Amino acid sequence: MIRRDKPSVIVVAGRENITRYSSQTPLYFAYRGSYADWFKAVAEKYAELVDWTPLPPAEAREATRRDFLTGGFIRLRDTVVIDQSKCIWCGLCADYCPASAIEYVERKNVKVKYESCIDCGLCNSVCPVDAVKMPSLPDGYIADLVKTSRQPLKFICDYAFEDGDEEGVRVKCIAAIPKQYLYLAAAKHGTAYAHCSRGERCPLWSAVEKWAEGVKREGREFIITAARAQLEPGDKWQTRMLAVAIGMPTGVVKIREGCTLCGACVNACPTDALSVRGYELRLVPALCIACGVCVAKCPEGVMDVERKAVERPYESAALFRDSPAKCASCGKELTYTVTMAKKLAERLKERGLPYSHVYLCENCRFTSQA
Repeated sequence: MIRRDKPSVIVVAGRENITRYSSQTPLYFAYRGSYADWFKAVAEKYAELVDWTPLPPAEAREATRRDFLTGGFIRLRDTVVIDQSKCIWCGLCADYCPASAIEYVERKNVKVKYESCIDCGLCNSVCPVDAVKMPSLPDGYIADLVKTSRQPLKFICDYAFEDGDEEGVRVKCIAAIPKQYLYLAAAKHGTAYAHCSRGERCPLWSAVEKWAEGVKREGREFIITAARAQLEPGDKWQTRMLAVAIGMPTGVVKIREGCTLCGACVNACPTDALSVRGYELRLVPALCIACGVCVAKCPEGVMDVERKAVERPYESAALFRDSPAKCASCGKELTYTVTMAKKLAERLKERGLPYSHVYLCENCRFTSQA
């Protein structure tokens, strides 16, 4: 049933251009397939719960008398909204956006430039927390679909309803799906699917291409497989922490020669994935979202980050080890590392400044100046 005062739940039979419903209801959840009762039970719950009011209008135009009578002039965009108060300042939304539609100033401002946004929802899928939301694809809704699905879960894009007969749960673009939910869906049934009906011909392909990095593709299907396990999805972060245990790629940081253990990366990491213990820089891969903030903040430029599956993602692993520098006079350990001392001395020497004090403790510096 189409509702004008709140989101609608639509079960589609046959081929249909479902985008026409966007002029009749604020938001809609749609499905085509053999388990309509299952879908309706989940979708109707979120039709009551989802907050669609922050969505921007689809267009600004003069309303006709018919519009006022039918409500057709109140047409909202099926897009994303940002809650800056929940942002952890990783910058992934801005980095991934294929349309450069996220205005991002670290720790100051993050918002959608709707005049540039293509409404693909990719920022929703890469945001590790719930700072970015897509009201037509709320996290709880996906989690409940995963928990209750009776067969391998498949998401299909808007075009799929019009182009063919694929069965699945509607999402505007598959790039909007947080992949951690697909991994847990795969853990339940062995596989999970996302169907991009038009592939490279789709106007949102630039988003899908980024989203699909590392995902197996067969024609128009993107397929995730996992060993079967009983895992209960929750919010984005909780679900991600479970998904990395069953093969979802996570962040892996690599350190080249020259790290001084200054701690700049540790202070900048938005998820506390990095730590310095003694004279070791350590990483918990499960916590690393590969945002690259540490790479940008490293004053020595010796860090790199990539995404890959990790066998023991929850274990803290040493990335780099050093030893404390020692006073050249008395042998006392200094408060900085051998590498730090070497770099300080080199830079002072390059500028024609005294540098021998770098290798002296505080007491021996005073003695040498006496």
